[in-house]
Amino acid sequence: MADTKDNTAYDAKSTLSSSTQETAETLIPASEGMIKYNMYYTFSRLNVTLHQGDSSTPATYYLESDCGLTKYLLYLRRGNAKTSPMIAFAKMPLTSRHIQLGKGDYHQQKADDQIRWEELHRAENCFRRSDYRFSTEELGKPEEFDWRKDRGKVAATVYDCADRSGRTVARLLSGGALNWKKGGEIEVLEGLDERLRERVLVSGLAIWFQEALSYQSWLKGYSSSGEAAEKV
Repeated sequence: MADTKDNTAYDAKSTLSSSTQETAETLIPASEGMIKYNMYYTFSRLNVTLHQGDSSTPATYYLESDCGLTKYLLYLRRGNAKTSPMIAFAKMPLTSRHIQLGKGDYHQQKADDQIRWEELHRAENCFRRSDYRFSTEELGKPEEFDWRKDRGKVAATVYDCADRSGRTVARLLSGGALNWKKGGEIEVLEGLDERLRERVLVSGLAIWFQEALSYQSWLKGYSSSGEAAEKV
């Protein structure tokens, strides 16, 4: 992880960042009622650490990617390193536009066909920006979530996640393809059961990774000029 700090000043309404060309990093708190994780690339730029502050604060989660010939795997770890406990994972077969979500440590599971997968359904093909949907029974009853691209922000990559009642439970903002330090930001509703919060979190991170692979997240979810995304 790079030691040089970004200068990312945020618009309080839109949680938007400013130029990454300065030497100090300034972050505002999460939106009201939300927990914000700032995503910073590791040296390889294939993995990211998730911090509730800037990159100098301890990481809460570590997202590791494992790119194979037939599929991509993502491992979400609770901690700041590859050795931290794995709590969830995502599988992206190259032959499908949909993503499979799993719980626990992938390497300690049995064969793939015996894992209890939850499908993160991609509505469009990989050549178009897409909405996503998944359901989970993490808390013992079916719950459904929709990740929708905020199409009001034409020149920005922003996704909002809502539950069946329409309540916003998460928000994803891409760092953009040309941001070599910060991968993006993700907010999750405060007060969600930790198990459910981490299911929503791994689904959002899988979308972030998928959209980056499809070159659909070329544009940032937050401004590089200090202007609100609504004005872009």
